[in-house]
Amino acid sequence: MKSIKFGGYDLKDIISTFSEEAKQDVLKNQDLIINKLHLSDYQVSDLVKGLSNEEIKKEMIDIYELPDYLKMDIIKTFSDSAKVNILLENNSFRKYDKIQILETLDSEALNKFLLENKEFCKESDIRPYEIVCKLNNDKQTKLVTDLEDLELTLNEKREILATLNEDVKKEIDVTNFPDEYKSAINMKTDENGKRIVIDFDKDPEDYRGLDNLLLVNPEEFTEEMREKFAKICNVCPNLQIVSILNDALESKSTVSEYKEAEEWIDSLIQSINPEYSKAQKMAIIDNAIGKKISYSPDFETEVFDQSDCRALWKIISSGYGVCNGIAKVEKYILDRVGIESEIIGGNGHAFLKVKDIELPLANGETKKGNTILDPTWNLTSHRFGGKPENFCLSYDDIRKNDIDDEGKDHECHKNDEKLEDANLSLDEKSLRKLFSSVELADKDGNFPIKDLIENSKMLDEVYANSPEENINKQFILLKKTCPEFAKCQNSSMRIINDILLANENLEFDKCVINRVYNKADQGKNPLLFVYINSEELGDKFYLASKEDDDFVPFSKQEFEEKYECYETDLEKHNRS
Repeated sequence: MKSIKFGGYDLKDIISTFSEEAKQDVLKNQDLIINKLHLSDYQVSDLVKGLSNEEIKKEMIDIYELPDYLKMDIIKTFSDSAKVNILLENNSFRKYDKIQILETLDSEALNKFLLENKEFCKESDIRPYEIVCKLNNDKQTKLVTDLEDLELTLNEKREILATLNEDVKKEIDVTNFPDEYKSAINMKTDENGKRIVIDFDKDPEDYRGLDNLLLVNPEEFTEEMREKFAKICNVCPNLQIVSILNDALESKSTVSEYKEAEEWIDSLIQSINPEYSKAQKMAIIDNAIGKKISYSPDFETEVFDQSDCRALWKIISSGYGVCNGIAKVEKYILDRVGIESEIIGGNGHAFLKVKDIELPLANGETKKGNTILDPTWNLTSHRFGGKPENFCLSYDDIRKNDIDDEGKDHECHKNDEKLEDANLSLDEKSLRKLFSSVELADKDGNFPIKDLIENSKMLDEVYANSPEENINKQFILLKKTCPEFAKCQNSSMRIINDILLANENLEFDKCVINRVYNKADQGKNPLLFVYINSEELGDKFYLASKEDDDFVPFSKQEFEEKYECYETDLEKHNRS
């Protein structure tokens, strides 16, 4: 007799024709289903959904390690009372899963659930509108009819009314509605129906209490729109503000962060002479960003938050960002003063191509075209009053900065397609003259960092025979030059390494400048430290205290007892 080979779906279809009891017996045999019949998760899910006994269904959910979305499909086939019991008994469901289940309840069961399980919704961070906006028109209409019986707060009711389907809103008779309901039901929402689209012609008070429905991107607001939006922020202090990077990554800032950042931006723009050229304005803006923002000190660690360090207004408020976030900040401010730019990506790095700008040349003439500005690579220079080495360079010139001392090309700015037309470079003489014209360099084109370098060398000569005092004096000079040095760690590390501890009389067997965290700090916030080992000094540990803005010396034992390195840094050290 010729054997017949069945496929998985054939087997599933055959089993589905079995009696209820036979299907249960087959499904309970996990080894048979998985190892002999080789049924897929989808096929198992379909068979379980076909069972009528809900206790057996629950047992099958526990037996088979199905993906969450298939578990949800099975639970949706339960009776309303069983669904509610499963929800209340199971703590493993995500918020989205819970909403998915609740939206399948009939109107009466849902109303009862909302009335009787307020604590569950609160603990699950589920607001009633998040369920209601998913319902069909009939269910929404029924719920609005019973709205006053649900014992919801005024804000919860307004959220429901604001996010109803447009067809439902049109059918509702609002004649006898209170004004608070009318203003909510007249709100326009996005295509998903969960977010309000701001109408600046409305009274800001209309938005009061609807903070949860407001997710606003004010990047392209006009001056008038920003003024009106500020009033809405006062009414809705908990709304979320979003900036979008590369049309994909959304990063959120709070209202307080937005207000603080916008106040700083406004102050910066107002401080710029309106008669200045675009190049002069750009010099002031790039310098101000370097003075305000530092590279994130916890980048590439287990506590790094990639969203926070790319959120436009949060970066300004916190003072920390990473390259694409910092480039976003500068682009936003340049846009505000009429300078066009584009964020460009290289090999793991982001910067700006500034378009159609006129730059002064050494011979007194000007030339117009596209140039490259890297605000992140200029941070340390601006923070310590140095000459920005990545300000208005051509593609050919900035690519030279990608090559390290050992000749390796890191290709940080490599993007032939996007940057082939960036052929405008500001020569050094013109750069110094430009920064002198806005009082960021002296009349001879010398940058303030010259004083730091000269003073550091002088201290090295005076304390040549006393290395420990030499180190301490160098740290005092750092504090005097940059009082916030403990907070702008990335820049401080470079200055310590390249200038302060690079003097002729400060040669050590080993010198490590890096970051650690206090073992007692659950947030693992980074702290700058310096470790020095030499025959004369032995082991020396210094920690930069953010509270005291000072370097604190530690014994080796005390340092190792209290502080820990990040796993990422340890891995790098082991690889090197």
